[in-house]
Amino acid sequence: MGRLMKLVIELWSKNSTGEWSFEETSCYTGEAIIINNNQSFDGLIELMRIRLNLGILTPVALTYQLPDWMLVPDGPRTPPITLSCDKDVEILASVRDYMSEAMLYVTSGPELVARYHFFRRSPFSIGDTTYLEEDVTEAQHRQAVLVVDLVGGHPIVCSKHILEIMFNEPQLLIVFCVALEIEMVYGTADDNGEAEDPAKAGTISPEEHIYFDPNDEVLYGEPITIEELQYALPMVKMHLL
Repeated sequence: MGRLMKLVIELWSKNSTGEWSFEETSCYTGEAIIINNNQSFDGLIELMRIRLNLGILTPVALTYQLPDWMLVPDGPRTPPITLSCDKDVEILASVRDYMSEAMLYVTSGPELVARYHFFRRSPFSIGDTTYLEEDVTEAQHRQAVLVVDLVGGHPIVCSKHILEIMFNEPQLLIVFCVALEIEMVYGTADDNGEAEDPAKAGTISPEEHIYFDPNDEVLYGEPITIEELQYALPMVKMHLL
């Protein structure tokens, strides 16, 4: 047996008071799928890619939220539940009977998925370094970002279009995640209670301007191939838990 679930597309957001809400895309007309009780996570992801015409490498985050009466004691500040394994899908199948309208939220694409995990403060790894591990405070995380030199140095000005040419979607997920962490560090107050100027932190969203200190040296270079880039840069990988 299975049950029909409505697909809702776009991105969760989290306001300054910690309340979660889902921003549904206005251009999406709606879709529904039947999730069987024995549905596997990999099978569900594959179904999403086929139904929504997503690429095989496109990052996807599948989430749901419990009914309001189950969101205790934090209410709307309770984060959504992310599906990541077969057990998560099994739990979804057991609680959807309590939902007045069963909905599965779908976030896709490297930038939106990176932003969702950023809101969740999900642990991630770059190379051999893992950030936001269990029991790590935000202050300790901020210091770790500064120590490994993810911020500072010479900024490299690059359009999002060029990044999409240079990297595939899983690699872009890393780029967007790092950019969000850098923006957070620049906007966080230091030990003296003074916040660093976020305008000095470069952004990579296409609708935003890129800012850098006029005294910083901007590096320009000739185009290179993917093979030359991989040879010049160490292998970087990221795992979202």
